[in-house]
Amino acid sequence: MRVILVLMMALFVVAGAVADSEIVVKLDRGEDVGQNFGSLFEAKTTDGKYVVGAGFSGAYNTYYRHDRHTVHFFVRPTKGTRPLEVTRTSRPNDLAGTYLFNFDGQVYSASPDVRMWNEGDVAWKPSPTRSRVDTRVGKHLLSFEGSTVVLDGETVLEAPAQGNYTGFYYAHGYLVFYHIYRPGDTGYRDYTTDEEGYSKLLACPWKPSDGAVDVSKAVVETVPVVGEFPYAFGQLGDQVISCSNIGGVYALRDGQWRTLVDGSMKTSYQVYAGFTYYDQLLLGQYPSGELFSFDGETVTQLPGWPPVMEGVSGSAREAQTIVIYGGELYVGVWPWGEVWRYQPDQGTWDLARRVFSHPEPTTATVHPYETETAALGGVANQWGQRVTSMVPHNDSLFISTSAKWQCEWEPKFAYVGEEAWKEYGTITHVRVPGHLSVPVKWTDVPTELRFAISDDGLRVTQDGKGLGTAKLDGIAVGALGELTWGQGAYGVFTGKQVPGKVAAGGE
Repeated sequence: MRVILVLMMALFVVAGAVADSEIVVKLDRGEDVGQNFGSLFEAKTTDGKYVVGAGFSGAYNTYYRHDRHTVHFFVRPTKGTRPLEVTRTSRPNDLAGTYLFNFDGQVYSASPDVRMWNEGDVAWKPSPTRSRVDTRVGKHLLSFEGSTVVLDGETVLEAPAQGNYTGFYYAHGYLVFYHIYRPGDTGYRDYTTDEEGYSKLLACPWKPSDGAVDVSKAVVETVPVVGEFPYAFGQLGDQVISCSNIGGVYALRDGQWRTLVDGSMKTSYQVYAGFTYYDQLLLGQYPSGELFSFDGETVTQLPGWPPVMEGVSGSAREAQTIVIYGGELYVGVWPWGEVWRYQPDQGTWDLARRVFSHPEPTTATVHPYETETAALGGVANQWGQRVTSMVPHNDSLFISTSAKWQCEWEPKFAYVGEEAWKEYGTITHVRVPGHLSVPVKWTDVPTELRFAISDDGLRVTQDGKGLGTAKLDGIAVGALGELTWGQGAYGVFTGKQVPGKVAAGGE
């Protein structure tokens, strides 16, 4: 998609706090075809103490994509480390794990049933949401249910005659998914012929105005392993990236699939998360536990992104979740429940939090409770510690946890602890001053967003209507230097136009 940026560079030079001033964006998203809209603006204060920015998150973490129409507004200090304010919510279920997603300004837990976070009652409540995977495409509601695709309540893609469809993702006018057919035994095996089974990666050109999806028009790639399916998706520019459980990484560009990383049953290489970050697509990988970078052409490992927590093994690690919160990059790592934070201005990582209090770190085993679990004859890493989801919501970051799978507690697992096991499946709220995430309404015509920074905190409005506020906890943000429009931490803007200005005194 062609990106048209109207670069109206503004300089605002009032000393002290930026009181009663706003960054005004005349946002024209153009046609919504599933793209990650990216950054709106970014700027450093003239004193160099803070970076201010806003944009739309292009995150896909294992199962769920961040709400495409939620805008994130941040103020990031360029030096020092912000302490985390941490609280835990009530548990959404009785299992040892859960996954989260956000949609239309709400946060949901998805296992085993769908529950919505109720701010007033400070509890997880049964949700009226009928589908676990919904996305807004312009004024339309696109839902993925089993092997079918539903648009505004009407089925536009039926289940296939043989096998099943799975792993749906809509991006740049393509409905992307896998068609898997495994006759006979269900084990993974190398592809030979369609009659003996296949996994096919499809990209169907489609827009909501088309009505039914025409699978015959799909760009099809038969992947190497029967049973291969997607763990994560991502976008960089107009390219769509699909990452499989077998390690295959595939890029759709100019209407064709190309293989970036070959999938193989003989080599451990899995990508669990995709996140558009400045000029690259970050991929969370197993077994390194590090991020890999896709620059548009090749995939490259980023050593030490993030580091290994002191006192644990460096083997069999998995970067499962990636997010920007407060303008900083957070990465959740298995198997010790680590949440790492990257400060881009300083180029440093710090262990923001380990989201489990037990057991004590050790290098004697790769995973927590490995010896005890193996003695039961089960899967040795069952009680490894996942950071399954990280979802920014209002001024907070929601972090969920799980064991290897969302298992039930049994007395035979007494070595984990009758109460301690409940840390698997907890939801942690993290808060730092300087972040606000709010849903933006879709408009077919340009809309005005105002991002205010004052002594009272952060505020976002759309066409004169308040969307949300967040406190700055006494931080005095100085005058803004030159703004860069359409570029920043959330990647390049991919809508139509994003002209803006800095307004003082309520202009």
